[in-house]
Amino acid sequence: GRGFIPVLRYRTRDYVVKVPGSNCPCGRTFDIYDGGIRGRVDDMKLVRGTNVYPRAVEAIVRQFKEIDEFQIHLYTADGRRDEIEVLVEIPDPDIDPYGLLGDLGRQLASAHEGLRFGVRQAENGSLPRFELKAKRLVDERIVIGTEGELRGQA
Repeated sequence: GRGFIPVLRYRTRDYVVKVPGSNCPCGRTFDIYDGGIRGRVDDMKLVRGTNVYPRAVEAIVRQFKEIDEFQIHLYTADGRRDEIEVLVEIPDPDIDPYGLLGDLGRQLASAHEGLRFGVRQAENGSLPRFELKAKRLVDERIVIGTEGELRGQA
C-alpha cells in the first residue's frame, strides 16, 4: 500500500514567523514556524510605511474581553494622509470606555512600530456580524490613478 506522501507548499503568501535555528540536528532543513499562520501577505495593508495585518489587530483586540465586536477603518485624512481607526462595541455600560480605549490604542501602537491608531467606541449592535469569514477591514483610502484621477481602493 501507499505510505505517506509529503505535501510541499510554496508561494502560499502565508505570513509566518520562522523559529531561528529550527533546523534539525541531523542536517534536515525543515523549518518550524512559531504560532502557525499569522495572516496572509495579500491581507496586509501599508499604512504610513508600517505593515498592518488585520489578524494581528484582531489578536490584540480579542485580549480585551470587554469588547464584543470591532471593525478596522482605513481612510485618507486631509486628502493626503492615511489614517487607521478601530471601532469597538463595549456592551457593558459599567465599564469606563476611555480607559479601555486608551489601553487598546497603546497596545496596538506598541505592536505596530508606534503607528498611532484612532480607537473609538461604536454604538452597540451597529457593527456588522459575520457567520463565516469576517470582513472586519474597511479600506476607504483615496488612490491617485495613473491618469491623475482620484478613486477609492479596489
